[in-house]
Amino acid sequence: MNTFSKQPSETYTIGIEFAGKLPTGATIVSGTVSAKDQANIDQTATVLSGTSATILGTEALIKVLAGTHGQNYRIKFLVTLSTSDLLEEDVLMRVANE
Repeated sequence: MNTFSKQPSETYTIGIEFAGKLPTGATIVSGTVSAKDQANIDQTATVLSGTSATILGTEALIKVLAGTHGQNYRIKFLVTLSTSDLLEEDVLMRVANE
């Protein structure tokens, strides 16, 4: 699982590249994103700009927003392919301590 760190007030776009996982001829048609904290509680509305990923070629993008000092969040990208297959990739967001 990829990991990145941020400060609580930073907001920026992150992306997951799916090129190496796509079957031959398949494209990404849509994507959803969710975020859960260390207690497995849904924090999507707090730390992400929404639940729909922006698809740019073979990459799924979402803007990360806030976060609590010292908290880790698992961000899950789930993309649907033109073949109706689903691919999932997770990333760990670590929010810096005070």
